[in-house]
Amino acid sequence: MWRDILNIDPSCEEDFFNFDSLPGKGKSFIACAGVSHLRSEYRVGKTGKGEYFNGQQNDRVHVHYLISTKSGGATLSLDSGQQAVSPNTIMLIPAGTPFLYELDGDHWDMCWLLLHDCPEYQFIRQLNAGVWQSENAALLYQVMAMIRDFDHSDGHYQPDIQLRLIEVLLYQIEQTLKKTPTQSVQQQRFQALMRSVTKQLQLPWSVKSLAAELHISEPQFYRLCKKETGKTPMKLLTHSRMEYACYLLRYTHYSLEQIADTVGYADSASFAHRFKQLYQVSPGRWRNSNDKNHQHDE
Repeated sequence: MWRDILNIDPSCEEDFFNFDSLPGKGKSFIACAGVSHLRSEYRVGKTGKGEYFNGQQNDRVHVHYLISTKSGGATLSLDSGQQAVSPNTIMLIPAGTPFLYELDGDHWDMCWLLLHDCPEYQFIRQLNAGVWQSENAALLYQVMAMIRDFDHSDGHYQPDIQLRLIEVLLYQIEQTLKKTPTQSVQQQRFQALMRSVTKQLQLPWSVKSLAAELHISEPQFYRLCKKETGKTPMKLLTHSRMEYACYLLRYTHYSLEQIADTVGYADSASFAHRFKQLYQVSPGRWRNSNDKNHQHDE
């Protein structure tokens, strides 16, 4: 059972939506919502007993959490285990479910909606909490971003446009929830394994060793990985290694030899060859280019 946790670094940027001041019937279905760019630290945990609204804990207030991830990543922890949150995923946490989600990496760009446990949304209580890939994730984020942008603008037609966007948002929520899948134990174990792998990229992972972790055959693991991620096991592993290598290149002073060792390559030459295959540029040039961009942002 997770206790209430709310740790948010001051560098995190969040735009909150006040549906009471927006046109349409959004306030009847959405308690609160926002678009967030998170970095450094972001941890939110709830016991599931109620919500903290208007400055006090209210055990009678229950909401469903619906989160769409645009980029970056996080980790969702439930009583059943941990699940990775990656781009183009939907996270659903039905009302009354204990949870903890936290930033996992250098950033997390996402939009979030706290849906009222109203008659129209009470069916959500019957759905499984979890994370899944969805074609609706990008659409949901786009609509939320448009509402945010129009909320900060003015003009003669602004209320009409906002009204239409709220209608589109409610439709998009409905479509997203209609496609909510149930996750098998095997799927949950696969996600937990891949999270463990990303923390131990230096190890000599293979399809054989990964399959052994789940106690299934290599062909079974291959099919499971392809179904869950759209990538073969080795392509997924390479992607994870290179994604972390990019982080190390940009935010640390590690040598290429150190980075190669950290992400599981025998030497810097092998690492540089694979990196250039994927990004069409050498690690050194990528670092120089992104160092300049990082300095400019600051």
